[in-house]
Amino acid sequence: MTEKATNTNRINFYEEKKWIMAYWFKARRNINFSENQMLTQWSIWWKEDFGSSSGQIFQDTFTWIKQIVRTMSKAEIKAKRHEVADFSSMPPYIKQLASRKGYYVKKCSTRKHPLRVSGYAIFKNEKDKKPIYGKKFNLTAQQIKEILEAKEDK
Repeated sequence: MTEKATNTNRINFYEEKKWIMAYWFKARRNINFSENQMLTQWSIWWKEDFGSSSGQIFQDTFTWIKQIVRTMSKAEIKAKRHEVADFSSMPPYIKQLASRKGYYVKKCSTRKHPLRVSGYAIFKNEKDKKPIYGKKFNLTAQQIKEILEAKEDK
């Protein structure tokens, strides 16, 4: 694993977030956006990811998004964003683990809104509307596994 890949692992859904940001700027027809505009918008959606625009990861992300917005159409960006999102079904072990622990896990649908990060949330049961964990469907499969493994079997 490269150093760059290791550094971006702390940002959940990093690749998906880059495509979401590119789509957002393209939808607003703002191809000449600044670093400050991107940092401000990124911070509104995902506060904890970047502290400033001076870091190398941010600079690489900014350059990449700028190039994508200039070279791809809105439809191409949206399609790529959905391709990057995890469209495979939920891993079976997660469903089994949740059931054994007395919980229900739902996956966010990325088709409902192009600016939403796909992820998971844990509910008390299938009919429940408010998640117990992952209120914004921002949990990864690994985080779900860790949370559920910490709970007692029911």
